[in-house]
Amino acid sequence: MQNKRKSIFKKIITIAFIIFFLGIGTTYCAWFKERSKVIASLEKYNVEVAGSGEVVRIRPIRIFDINQKLIGEFSRSNYKPIRKDNLHKHGNIVWALLSAEDREFFNHSGINYIAILRAVFINLLEFRVAQGGSTITQQLAKLTLSLGERNIFNKAIEAYCTYYIERNYDKKTILSMYMNQIFMGEGNTGLEEAARYYFNKPAMNLGPEEAAMLVGIIPAPSIYNPVRNLSMALERQRRILYDMSKNQDLHFNPEKIDKNFANTIEERIRKFKNKYRVKSVVNPKKKDLAKGLSSDVGKYGYDRQFRVNLAPDFNESIRSYIFERFTVEELEKKELNIYTTLNIDKQKIAETALREGIDEVKRELQKNEKKSSKKKKEQPSFEKEIMDNMNGSVVSLNPYNGYVEVLIGSYKLSSIYRLNRAEEAQRQPGSAIKGFVYALALEKRIINPSSIVVDEKINFNGYSPRNWYKGYKGDITIRYALAQSVNTISVKLLKEIGVDYFLNKLSMTLSIPYSELKNRMGKNLSLALGSGELTPMEMAIVYSTIANGGRRIVPRRILRITDDHAQDLLVDELSVIESGERILDPVACAMTINLMESVTAEGGTMPVKFSPNEYFPVAGKTGTVQTPPNIMKKWRQKFGIRDAWFVGILPANVTTVWVGNDQGAPFPGSGSKTSGRIWLKYAYSIKRGDGGEDYKLIRPFDGDYVRLDICGDNGYLLSDFPDCTHPLFGQYYFRGDEPFSYFQPNYPNNTVPPDQQQTPPITQPNTIDNSSQGDSEGIIFEEDKNEVEPEKEEKPEEITYPEETEKEKIPIEDHKEPPDSIHKDTKPPEETEVNPNIF
Repeated sequence: MQNKRKSIFKKIITIAFIIFFLGIGTTYCAWFKERSKVIASLEKYNVEVAGSGEVVRIRPIRIFDINQKLIGEFSRSNYKPIRKDNLHKHGNIVWALLSAEDREFFNHSGINYIAILRAVFINLLEFRVAQGGSTITQQLAKLTLSLGERNIFNKAIEAYCTYYIERNYDKKTILSMYMNQIFMGEGNTGLEEAARYYFNKPAMNLGPEEAAMLVGIIPAPSIYNPVRNLSMALERQRRILYDMSKNQDLHFNPEKIDKNFANTIEERIRKFKNKYRVKSVVNPKKKDLAKGLSSDVGKYGYDRQFRVNLAPDFNESIRSYIFERFTVEELEKKELNIYTTLNIDKQKIAETALREGIDEVKRELQKNEKKSSKKKKEQPSFEKEIMDNMNGSVVSLNPYNGYVEVLIGSYKLSSIYRLNRAEEAQRQPGSAIKGFVYALALEKRIINPSSIVVDEKINFNGYSPRNWYKGYKGDITIRYALAQSVNTISVKLLKEIGVDYFLNKLSMTLSIPYSELKNRMGKNLSLALGSGELTPMEMAIVYSTIANGGRRIVPRRILRITDDHAQDLLVDELSVIESGERILDPVACAMTINLMESVTAEGGTMPVKFSPNEYFPVAGKTGTVQTPPNIMKKWRQKFGIRDAWFVGILPANVTTVWVGNDQGAPFPGSGSKTSGRIWLKYAYSIKRGDGGEDYKLIRPFDGDYVRLDICGDNGYLLSDFPDCTHPLFGQYYFRGDEPFSYFQPNYPNNTVPPDQQQTPPITQPNTIDNSSQGDSEGIIFEEDKNEVEPEKEEKPEEITYPEETEKEKIPIEDHKEPPDSIHKDTKPPEETEVNPNIF
């Protein structure tokens, strides 16, 4: 028995040895295959750091618009490598780098076994990857090999490469190579290029605070990048500064370090924030706007690489993609020509319209400032600060192929770095989201375009939303409800649709996981009024899906990339929308577009007036988010809104315009008056009048539908009302769900004979008729009890929430969230079964 056990043990040992040596042999063969490429790359790096040869510059990269007009040209012309012979001049950056990444760099032989064991122990204690054990030499090996997937086999190949590097190059050469090759985010490679990009100075001139922030980017540029995530970058900066204070011997010239350095770190961080103007902006709990902070870090180098930059936000997205898609070596060998979807002519029109629109808001604020200064000279005026932080964005898509035709992320049209609000700023869309709510209600046949609904006071488990006007209108057509943006109807519709269904459809439309979207937007009935936050690009995607008949759309920017020999390096396969995933029913989408045409008709919230012979088809939706009263008091304003939206639909074009204030401050305007006018200037300039199929809002599609001529006054067949004052031709309905004849004895669901209706026509002016209401309700703010009377023009479509209980009430001064946040305590409750017979 004992001999048998020994025999089994010997077999296990033998097999283990065979596997071990086979693994070593296989790994060495793989390393030998990569060896020639690695040696060539390392020698090129060595030439750079030794300064013994000419550094190859990356060739120009040119960006062209849809009509092949040059809109951008960039390169890394200012790139200068850190050389080994002047490494001693980079004391602070080396100090920060070694303190954070490899404190034993000058003592180990390439692999720090103590650091690896320490990292394993800490990671086991914390049940997560809290610390790594890679040395700078190992990281250089990984950068040089670019093996991609992280596994034990590739780690073994990297070990061979690490051994080769340590054997053939001295420590200063290895350190200089690494400092020149590490990726630093925003398309920057190497610490020298990153220093110039983020701080507008050479790496040798960086202070300890700047060096700490720069080095902090290295482990995860997407997480610790100060341009994209400033709060995380500041946290890491603080951690590295404290590590530096404990490892002052790693500085090449430790005598130059302030003797009181360790005790002045917090003061140094404060001065750093002042120097780079770090300040809070809207939404600190969100990812947009660098998690609630903005600064001058990174704005200096944005345009440094561009010789031509006619569309800064669009071109930056192209530049970032290029540096992710192609290696430095590839970019050294070829000139790239990038052909894109942008239309620079439309871009310029939109830029002018946006600038003029925001300038108009600023003029209104200037008038208010003069009035305020005369009345209250002893109090500071906030209008100047509000004006300085006014901003906006425009996104224009072709809904049928996903082409990004216009992308403007900021009102200030300088080409230095600025936040791309079109894609990064999540804001409440207000009533601009209602078109999507109506599309879902139509798809589920809860309503049809002729349905009669009741605008009345409602209460869902304590949530009682109010309209933007005083009181309620009683029985109205569904077309009128959308045209006048009636809040109560949208909430009723969402109650019938189901919040889960709404979020699921929205997540499919935006290609965002349901759980992520739910966490971002919440789950309550106020979503019907736009309480959930979306970017202008996301709003454009939502309405592009409706405009193209319900197909998923993915914005497309690059059509093809060629080299200087006209050889295709990348060709984007045409993403035909017709073959995309069906998100919404095409008939429901067509009906939604019909209803949205009423928004831009006479009596809608954004009436578009045409001169003779200049008509073109148009639909849209306004969105106005009112500023909460406590924020009004903070800015010493008596009126104002927080966000102004308009989504406009033209043939083969969906455009979103957003105007707001980065600080969440109130400003005068509305969705129609502010953003709507910007869109209208743009629309008048780009409209096309060829009269063909492409010039229709709704293209032909397959579906079980009928098209009817309808009387807009009441929703019935036009043939029954020859004296109808507002005829609507070719309106879409699901077959079997179309309106009956007025003279037919049996009326369908949700339809009331005209002689029993209290329905104002779709073209009724913005006046309020409370004759059908016994208790007309004004908008009363709890803090000052001042009733806000309706104005003659469109008023903000307020997002309202249920009253807090005594237990839930929180003093205003204790609120930690920014002006435009929606407190969970004041949100409506999650869905509950309250009244199944809503309509």
